[in-house]
Amino acid sequence: MTPAKKKDGKKIRKYLFKITVIGPDDKLLMDVLSIFDDPVVAVDGIRIGSTEVDFDTSEVHAVFMSPRHSALDILLTLTYKGASGAIIVLREPDPELETLYRNEIRENLGAEIPTRIVTVSSTMDKFKQTEIEHIFDEVVAEILERKTKKEK
Repeated sequence: MTPAKKKDGKKIRKYLFKITVIGPDDKLLMDVLSIFDDPVVAVDGIRIGSTEVDFDTSEVHAVFMSPRHSALDILLTLTYKGASGAIIVLREPDPELETLYRNEIRENLGAEIPTRIVTVSSTMDKFKQTEIEHIFDEVVAEILERKTKKEK
């Protein structure tokens, strides 16, 4: 985090957060990641994307990491390491699968990590894209809130 000044004289803080995006459907994960502005790249079974968002006096850059099912265990660990939040992407509500992923997040990141569920059962229309962007904003806002509480 680096304090800087906006044009209007207010101090802003800059943050970089890593968000893990996981789910059972590789194509669906790629569709969700591609919603955000920057292109998604794939490196050795891990997809990486990024975006930025401004919150009041904070400028936040978010990096997404999402493992393909073909990724090696060591790469799966890298996907989780240092993540500040997680988004689970499912085709339809599935409490059993949701529990499985939440337990995986808890084991790798801890119980306090901001986590949201996204279900995409139909096509990726504008409404669904807006919903996913809103969920992303919620995760970032919660991460930011926790981060600023720790700094005080």
